[in-house]
Amino acid sequence: MRKKQVVLALVAFLALVFDTSLYARGQVWNFLSDTHIDSTQDHYRIPVGLRPGPFRAVQLRLSDPLFIQRLVVHYANGTSDELVIGNRVSPRGGTQVIDLIVEGRALESVELWYFEEHWEHPPRVILYGTH
Repeated sequence: MRKKQVVLALVAFLALVFDTSLYARGQVWNFLSDTHIDSTQDHYRIPVGLRPGPFRAVQLRLSDPLFIQRLVVHYANGTSDELVIGNRVSPRGGTQVIDLIVEGRALESVELWYFEEHWEHPPRVILYGTH
């Protein structure tokens, strides 16, 4: 009986591991834009340009740590959403996946509000989106 429980637990564990990895592989992140932010400003607008949309989530990846106050996502139809981040973001992890409030809209730009800091060089911010 004990051997059967161990086998079932192992099967459940492997199913969970493979299910998670399949999900992670299913997310394709599209490069949208990149920029170097200015240390004399407290916000910067990152234009997306002509990228095939619509997008359901965005992610920022950074070259240096940055405290991000909020993002304002501007859509091609003229609407926008403000998303509060309020966290220091490390270059290792990038931001968490930021789900857009209403999925399925084309992006025009993302406005990044951050705390001014004095960096040795302007941090690079790379914006990704997923469908």
